[in-house]
Amino acid sequence: MNQDTNRENSTKAGETGGQSYKLPDDSQGFVLAERAGWHLLEKMGEDLVLLDLRGRSDVCDFFIIASGQSKTQVNALAKHLHRALLSAGHHPKGLEGMDQGRWALLDFFDVVVHIFHTEARDYFQLEKLWGDAPRLDLDSLWYTSPDTAGRHPDLNFTTTFGAGSAD
Repeated sequence: MNQDTNRENSTKAGETGGQSYKLPDDSQGFVLAERAGWHLLEKMGEDLVLLDLRGRSDVCDFFIIASGQSKTQVNALAKHLHRALLSAGHHPKGLEGMDQGRWALLDFFDVVVHIFHTEARDYFQLEKLWGDAPRLDLDSLWYTSPDTAGRHPDLNFTTTFGAGSAD
């Protein structure tokens, strides 16, 4: 998806229960979801999608959905994200599938991250299940915005994706 379409999607408001939400915003949940997306891109996570579930789910406010091409990549994405968010002070309330390589789930209360092997993602189709939720496609261009950088002054968005030590 190109950046113009991405920006267009990001400004669609979700209206539920008398409340209106607009992406992006400065809520703690959105900022955490955005941070999670960045850490997944650092390890070459693919097809990142942020779904705004506020007013649609009692479980969490945001889903992040990402894909990996192999079991090894799914495991590496999950472990890298877990470590990165722990080091930033975010402790998960639950972790599932961290070593299976088909589907890993990291639950950070307001944000639930799903990392799928591409075949499992095609099978479960979470984006279709939550098709009425406002959606934001995250890619490296998203993180070049001064607004995004302003929400994350401690992150270096000039990092080359995939660089660094292997996990």
